Amino acid sequence: MLIPEVHPPFPLSWGFSTRLDPPEALPVRRLNQVHRCGIVEASEAVVEGDGLWTASPGLRIGVRVADCVPVLLAGPLMNGTPWVAALHAGWRGATGHGDQESGGGILRRGVGCYCTLGGDPANLVWAFGPAILACHFEVGEEVIEAARQDSAWHDGLRVEGPSGRPHLDLHGFLRAQALDLGLNPTREGSVAICTVCRPDLLHSYRRGETTGRQWGWIEIG
Repeated sequence: MLIPEVHPPFPLSWGFSTRLDPPEALPVRRLNQVHRCGIVEASEAVVEGDGLWTASPGLRIGVRVADCVPVLLAGPLMNGTPWVAALHAGWRGATGHGDQESGGGILRRGVGCYCTLGGDPANLVWAFGPAILACHFEVGEEVIEAARQDSAWHDGLRVEGPSGRPHLDLHGFLRAQALDLGLNPTREGSVAICTVCRPDLLHSYRRGETTGRQWGWIEIG
């Protein structure tokens, strides 16, 4: 298990699983993930979406990924109640591409949910987990164009790959969004390991693994 190196403001368990972790260490599946931006309050039901949040102690929530970015957020609400979220951010989720609701990508919506409930973005601790990094994330120009629509975009997020096709720095894109949203960079605990580079540790769909997944999970208490 890979644990973010940042201290949350309340008792919290969180982390990113690897292929070495036993199944009993993983959360209960609560989402049918669809590579969009739907975020729901966690319950016992399995629902369609790509993000979960909860203010309930002892309820472990998480998202499953193979190359996409698992995003974990934790912070106090205005009344001091702990709040946490787990989000699944591929390029579609990060940009909001193809999602019919307005509001930007899934990180923007997750932070927006926290604010609606009375939270201050500057109080969040946050972490992005292992994912396909810019070294291997070759994309089409349509992906770059979708990312360019976000106000946090900068040209350093587009890297020329060895084949001449663009690579997208998805971790960097989400980090740029986080800072644009007012998250504190000193409260980031991301684990930037490339899923494609580490077959010994991590599953990767792009490397040809169609079933294996790791989790980004979080639990209050």
